[in-house]
Amino acid sequence: VERYAAERLVSIELILDKQNGLKIPNSAITEKDFFVIPKEYFLQGNDSDKRGLMVVSGDTDTFVTPTIFYETEDSLYIDNESVKADDEIRLPDSIKRYRVGTKTGKLKGVFNVNKGYAIFNRVEVLFQNNDYSVISSGTAYGISLYDHIALDGKDVSENEIIH
Repeated sequence: VERYAAERLVSIELILDKQNGLKIPNSAITEKDFFVIPKEYFLQGNDSDKRGLMVVSGDTDTFVTPTIFYETEDSLYIDNESVKADDEIRLPDSIKRYRVGTKTGKLKGVFNVNKGYAIFNRVEVLFQNNDYSVISSGTAYGISLYDHIALDGKDVSENEIIH
């Protein structure tokens, strides 16, 4: 108090609803578009624990294992790395098909640069002000304490090598 006795006005910010998590700058948060695929179209195969899709191409089906970025109760969010818009995927043990790109969604995230190149990771914002956000730590497909992130998400693109 003695330090501020000469000041006429003192700016104080009271945070009444404290949130625990990781503090990151708002400039690091960006949005990315994803394909939303119903969970029922995913299967495990090819001697792997990873979930994949049967992509129909002509008379043959190809098993692909896309990277999953987010999971809801009934669907999974994937990017366009292993499947493209308008590709058809087949329901396992059925003739029912689904066109990729029928449903899309956006996710907020940051670019993780731990490996020397940019990888998108989803974040859940718990609290946000003008300068920074507090995000949930330990989320599935998210970032963790001590991960390195790009401070300006608008200037980075997926898989870009960071110098």
